[in-house]
Amino acid sequence: MAAMLLATIAVSSASAEMIQIQLGGVGLSYDGSSIVDTGPADPDPLTNATFLENDTPVGVVDENVTLNLNIPGVFNIPAGPTGGQVSSLDGGSLDLVVDDSTILSLTLDSVTVNYIPVISTVQFVFAGSSSTIDEQDLPFGLALVNPVSVSFSTQISQITDDGTSVSSFTSAGTGEIQGVPEPATLGILAFGGIMTLWQKRRKVA
Repeated sequence: MAAMLLATIAVSSASAEMIQIQLGGVGLSYDGSSIVDTGPADPDPLTNATFLENDTPVGVVDENVTLNLNIPGVFNIPAGPTGGQVSSLDGGSLDLVVDDSTILSLTLDSVTVNYIPVISTVQFVFAGSSSTIDEQDLPFGLALVNPVSVSFSTQISQITDDGTSVSSFTSAGTGEIQGVPEPATLGILAFGGIMTLWQKRRKVA
């Protein structure tokens, strides 16, 4: 089983309110240069989008919700036994649409892609500096603070490499968009994910 986690590290205002959007039915693919949404149609139809405030659900949209994601300039993800990292180009994009109306549009900064090989799993940790809100019209009276964080955790169903770098993969799983009340939160999240993977590796070694 293979997994992928994609995240952008961001710093929001000092507001104590955390707004989260949890995305179900996310599909992602990589073609050797870009990470994009993938599914039965373009943009990718999701099964649901759950909206939370301070970890408390406030509403769910489970019809006509789609994701359009593009992270450009992701080259030569190392495929060796020790892994490694690469950085994407700036200017990625994420659009969340409900009933043909855009409820959230983000511009993503450069994303650092860390590949951590673990026995029986392939984990990708993506960490970038921030994302910028270009447009938002969220339901349930919610509003994100600019900038926000974005993360995806998906199981890779197919992956190819030439022994040196990953050339492609497809995956499916979930995603999350959130405004983070404290600057350290996502740094802890990214570091914790890496440590968890290495701890698992040590246990099975």
